[in-house]
Amino acid sequence: MYFAEMFFYYVIVTCLVLTVVVFVHEMGHYLMARRFGVRIEAFSIGFGREIFGVTDKRGMRWKICLFPLGGFVVMHGEMPPFVNAQAQFTQAYEDGALWTRPNGQRSLIALGGPLANFICAFLIMTGVFLFHGKEIASPMINVIEIGAGADHSGILVGDELVRVNHVDVPESFEDIKELTKNSGAALDVIVRRGLEVLDFNISLSVMKDEGDFGEDTSRKVMGIILGNGLWNLEAINSVDGIPTGGDKDVARSLIISRLGKDMVVNFGLVKKEGDEPPKDYRLRLDPKNNQALFDPEHVNYGSLFYGDFEKTRTKALGVFDSSIESIRFSWMAIRKTCGVLYQMVVGKKDTGDLGGVVKIGEMAGGTMRQADILGYSIFFRLLAILSVNIGFLNLLPLPMLDGGHLMFNGYEAVRGKPPTPKVKAYMMAGSVGFVFAFMILVNFRDILEIFS
Repeated sequence: MYFAEMFFYYVIVTCLVLTVVVFVHEMGHYLMARRFGVRIEAFSIGFGREIFGVTDKRGMRWKICLFPLGGFVVMHGEMPPFVNAQAQFTQAYEDGALWTRPNGQRSLIALGGPLANFICAFLIMTGVFLFHGKEIASPMINVIEIGAGADHSGILVGDELVRVNHVDVPESFEDIKELTKNSGAALDVIVRRGLEVLDFNISLSVMKDEGDFGEDTSRKVMGIILGNGLWNLEAINSVDGIPTGGDKDVARSLIISRLGKDMVVNFGLVKKEGDEPPKDYRLRLDPKNNQALFDPEHVNYGSLFYGDFEKTRTKALGVFDSSIESIRFSWMAIRKTCGVLYQMVVGKKDTGDLGGVVKIGEMAGGTMRQADILGYSIFFRLLAILSVNIGFLNLLPLPMLDGGHLMFNGYEAVRGKPPTPKVKAYMMAGSVGFVFAFMILVNFRDILEIFS
């Protein structure tokens, strides 16, 4: 039963997620090509041997292939003939050959796939914000950093924020960051503790941070953690001064014995130079929210959960506000993807910071299995992010990607003629080799990470 469940979540769900994203992408190319009269010969989800297919009245083959980890649309006459192209133009145009269409139409057909992915992500996130709502920062203080300003001031785990610098508790974590950013060396904070309302003056400390593009930044912090979250047990170095030696079973045993009580956890895993050193945190874990620690088959067996998901609040948004939040969400996803790619080019990150099919499966299956805690909205967020990233990455100027076709179209617009078929063929072959080598490297690292 356990293996059947794992197969469903980490294989079936992954295939469904990829199928949806790929179908949307290829449907964008298909609809745009049909708009300009290009004849479609085949619409395929997956690669390899066909396992199911039908041919419609136009003669186009709709098919599902053995390996559903991609897809393609076959358009009639994608490449012009090597000889006598002009003599064949009229007949080829009537037959719906792609090469006979004007440069602008061919550019729009190439752009159709990424555009469909962006529209899909926009609609998904608009639906999430419209029907589920926008998460609001919980005012409950769940974790306190030992030695930080909040700890020295007398703030306790379980206190509830009421006002920050004479402003009611903001609705988002970003708003709280803005309050601390624009304040001086301290914040005036009012909290509710049971029936008491208490006033504290919290000194702020500066924490080094890194921007999306690797730039050195910093931000002011109070030393508190709000909301809900998971901590990996293997990154726990000690519990109440008792070392774990990086052993998850030891950490789990120590945590279980202290559920419902205040404890001090040293947490942090330094993987590379520049990472934040481990720190001591005071927290109190709700036993009912950490039942996964007792179940070896649970997706969160290797993690502790701080916060209280039952107190997670959402704010209902109208159609307009949902659309704006959806655009903002998509832009943040694109910006972070650009940042990772940029840092890889300049040598600040390696391919370990990217994820392939294996990583997608791990995330998709994990979010579906823990949907009882974090909500199905997380799964749809993942689907939207994946759609945005697929659309954006396909715009990269590699010949086998949509961006490569747009690059050739741009060359044709400037020079007045397309590159020769032989040059395009050589560039396509080199691009295919690069992309496949990159995919193998990324997924190989994902597999090694899981087994290690």
